[in-house]
Formats: sequence, C-alpha cells, structure tokens
Amino acid sequence: MVTPVTSPPVSTERGVAAGVFAISAALLMTELALTRIFSVTMFYHFAFLAISIALFGLSASGVAVYVWRRRLDHVDTRRLLTTLALVHAVATLGALYALVRLRVGLVYSPENLVRMLAIYGLAALPFFTGGAVISVAFSRLTSRINELYAADLIGAAAGCVALIPLLNFFGAPGGVLTAAMLGAAAAIPLAPLAVQTGH
Repeated sequence: MVTPVTSPPVSTERGVAAGVFAISAALLMTELALTRIFSVTMFYHFAFLAISIALFGLSASGVAVYVWRRRLDHVDTRRLLTTLALVHAVATLGALYALVRLRVGLVYSPENLVRMLAIYGLAALPFFTGGAVISVAFSRLTSRINELYAADLIGAAAGCVALIPLLNFFGAPGGVLTAAMLGAAAAIPLAPLAVQTGH
C-alpha cells in the first residue's frame, strides 16, 4: 500500500513568511543606516555606496544559492534557513563593528584602496547572508511564492518606516544593531517545527 504524500501544513510556510518578513526588514534597515554611517566615517559622496553594496550582496547570494544548490539539497529547508538567519545576524554585528572603525582618505594610495575594498566586502556580508535566506525560501517553497514575496515586500517597507524613529533615537549604529537583533529573531519562526514545539 502506497502512503500518499501530504503537503506541509500552511502554518509551516507562514512561519517561513514571518522569517522572510523579518529578514527583509533587517536588510532595508541596514542598507539605509549604512548611508548615514558612510557619510560620517568616509565622505558624504560615499553615502550612496551602500546601495551598490546592497545590490552586490543580494545578487551574489542568489548566484551562490543556485551554484551550491546540489551541496545544500541534503540540508532540511527550515534548518538551513535558521542557520542562515543566525549567520546573517552575526555578520551584521561584525560588519558594524568593523565599519565604524575603518577610515578612508581622499588621497589615492594602496592603503586607501585596501581599506576601501575591505569596507566594500565587510558591508556586503549582511546582504549576502540575508539575501541567501530569501533566495533559499523562494527557491524551495515555490508553492507559497505569492505569500513569501508579499512578506518580502511588506517587510522591506516596514523596515524603511521603522528606521526613521530608530535613527532619531539611537543613531545609525543603533539602527544596524536593531536590524541584527531582528535577523536573529527571524530564526525563531524559521526553526524546524520539532525545535519550536520542543520535541
């Protein structure tokens, strides 16, 4: 007798949608906060470098998830999403710690070039890891893609709105710290159901 394959409960994907919402909000908060940080640690005309870095990190994550898809196939979707969300939170904190300490001058020199490349690479880490969460969710849960895409867009909008009071009260570094905490919180709804229920 063949046992029919049952689709996962809707609540399973809703948990992933909540995680995607939180990660998307964290990514937008980080991107916008970095424009403020760069305008202080470098020069005002470097502020919009954050947009380029965000696009690079998100695009690179999508390519990486596609290239490594066979290596990751054996990993449970929820376990992979949870791990990536936690890595995203750590990467965001690490990037913030380094970026507020690196300084770049306007004079061209090998030292300045190395610092600029370091800034670009470090700042891209949160977007690479956060983008990987969204890429894995989108590629593996195609049956709920409408719900996940809506969560992504609404999360991004919520992150933009939430950052306004955060910048006023805590400044740009506080905004990035909040984004890191939000990324870590995303691991809760993304966690495997056995972990959530304590089984």
